Amino acid sequence: METEKEFNIDEALTRLSDINRRLGDQGITLTESLALYKEGVELAAKCRENLDTIEKEIIILTPEE
Repeated sequence: METEKEFNIDEALTRLSDINRRLGDQGITLTESLALYKEGVELAAKCRENLDTIEKEIIILTPEE
């Protein structure tokens, strides 16, 4: 059984950049576009979740004034 790789936001952002570039290509098919768009939406959601978690940790660790 394969274990899920830990989410890496830097890799996800790099992949999102690649997807964005690829979606701008003239020769991309509609099927490819849809697959890339779906992957991008899923990655963006994971990035958002990850950033929300990090923000919560920062708030917890930051002393109140």
